[in-house]
Amino acid sequence: GDAKPISIVEDCAVDLKDLAEYTRRLTEVFTKHGTSGCWYAHASVGTLHVRPVLNLKKQLGADALRAVAEDAFAMVREYKGSHSGEHGDGIARSEFHRDMFGSEIVALFEDVKRMVDPKGLFNPNKIVHPPKHDDRSLFRFGPEYEDRVAIHGSFKTGFDWSAWGSFSGAIEMCNNNGACRKTDVGVMCPSYRVTKNERDLVRGRANTLRLALSGQLGPNAVTSNDMLETMKLCVGCKACQNECPTSVDMAKMKTEVLYQRTQRFGIGLREKLIAYMPHYSPWLKKVPWLANLRDQIPGLPWLSEKVIGLSKDRRLPVWEGTYQEPANEPQTNRPTVILFGDTFNRSFETKNLYAARQVLEAMGYEVIEPKPDNRSVCCGRTFLAAGLVDQAKKEAARFIETVMPWIRQGISVVGLEP
Repeated sequence: GDAKPISIVEDCAVDLKDLAEYTRRLTEVFTKHGTSGCWYAHASVGTLHVRPVLNLKKQLGADALRAVAEDAFAMVREYKGSHSGEHGDGIARSEFHRDMFGSEIVALFEDVKRMVDPKGLFNPNKIVHPPKHDDRSLFRFGPEYEDRVAIHGSFKTGFDWSAWGSFSGAIEMCNNNGACRKTDVGVMCPSYRVTKNERDLVRGRANTLRLALSGQLGPNAVTSNDMLETMKLCVGCKACQNECPTSVDMAKMKTEVLYQRTQRFGIGLREKLIAYMPHYSPWLKKVPWLANLRDQIPGLPWLSEKVIGLSKDRRLPVWEGTYQEPANEPQTNRPTVILFGDTFNRSFETKNLYAARQVLEAMGYEVIEPKPDNRSVCCGRTFLAAGLVDQAKKEAARFIETVMPWIRQGISVVGLEP
């Protein structure tokens, strides 16, 4: 929903002997102001990171933010703790420095700032001369945010976003925690790891979408070329869905953006060739020599780049001959398994399918592959890559309709990729 865990009292630190009592009293503060807290992190050093769940789209939420902060920080001072145990103060806590440190120390802060940054160019309004932390004009979801989204974000979506309330609700799941910037473990986010550009980060893309949906990037920003450039390097790996603390699914959001572009502009030749590959590949595989001419005749790569948009500097996958498919139905009494061969393995790497069949048959299975209408089933992935969500849904429905009767008989479906 619209209520999110908010960073404001998440870094309070008190003596370990006071931590249990402080935790109990902070819970009472949350209850007093009609909310609860999300608790995590290292109690062993006296810092329990906790975020009150508040809806900052509403003035009521902003009022509760101030009330919680004032009550919590008063307790911290009572225990002679710190309102910033390990994180920075920023706008969130700088307002409370005078109460925490006293006027004399705050004056020294200001003196140091004047000495090293007389023009106030470096990170202004932090630590010294801060604004009010509940100034809604500084919020990500300001006073006019919902009205703006109602104007700029009210379009028919290709996907069902009701689990998040709306498309904008899914985007707002990004809380800027920055986990997508990590490079030491996991795989999120592969494009950022190459470019080191915030634009190519899950957080950067989510913020760009949020600004677009709230009209802060001008009209039709969701379908603009700038938005396409922002989304371009997302490879659809879904690492963000698995590794982001709030499970932001940028791959799905990118496809939604592509869908909106197809609704506005239609679909280009390159996207059409990619999307409909499952439909024409069975015919093209019969003449692989013809399909492979592009990289064999001088000048054709250049021409394909000009006409279709396929880079002349990249070789295309090599089309292979027709794949000898398994039977539609079992021919023996052995245990049966369905081998799902995707378009790319069927077209470019048939050895993978043959090897999979050998493994399954060596395990005692008979391999089959049901084909309705004499065309192999398809997962619809190529259509998603072009933003053709409705066509992808049709392919997925066709796949399910084909395999479900077999699944109900206890027969498994095996694919070559996750």
